[in-house]
Amino acid sequence: MKKTLTRYLAFVAFMVALSTASYAQFSLGLQGGIAKSDVEDSKTVAGGGVNLRVFTSPKFALGVAGKIYADGSDYTIAGQTLSSTGTLMPVTGTLDYFFAEGVIRPYIGGDAGVYFSKYDAKFNGNTIVESSKHSNFGAAPRAGLVFAFGNLGIQVEGIYHFVFGNKNLRSTTGNVDNIDFESTSQFGGVNVGIIFGLGGK
Repeated sequence: MKKTLTRYLAFVAFMVALSTASYAQFSLGLQGGIAKSDVEDSKTVAGGGVNLRVFTSPKFALGVAGKIYADGSDYTIAGQTLSSTGTLMPVTGTLDYFFAEGVIRPYIGGDAGVYFSKYDAKFNGNTIVESSKHSNFGAAPRAGLVFAFGNLGIQVEGIYHFVFGNKNLRSTTGNVDNIDFESTSQFGGVNVGIIFGLGGK
């Protein structure tokens, strides 16, 4: 799994290097947001993350992103506390296309990469169930607006994640040949963030 992810990130870095010969604007984005699964009666969970981009032109950016979504519940039974927690962490490559270079910049984009997840349960602070880490391939189309103030941007976007199953039913994807595109978990969300270092003038 680590070799596959390393190759993927190396490929993104290579493409960035090829396309930035004449123009390069590096940026850092910080985001927070909420997400909700398409499963009936699912809870809304909070998350956040970071996005490193290279604007290869004023309207086009390539990058890598890491996010984490966390959920948890506490139950009290006869004075005893049972806690459950779950985390989902997408590590992805990103593409963004901006339709304008002014103060208001609408854009579309997409993420693709590996979604890592883990769940555990504790009874009175002691771990009683701890799942192994899982990994699945996932992708997420995005669309939003950036409000530009010089080299600083305020970002608002909608995102919809597709997390695919593994063909061999194992907990880890392993390689791209093991993706079951017919089995998906889906969740949508809204992100708000700040971008330091915008492409364009």
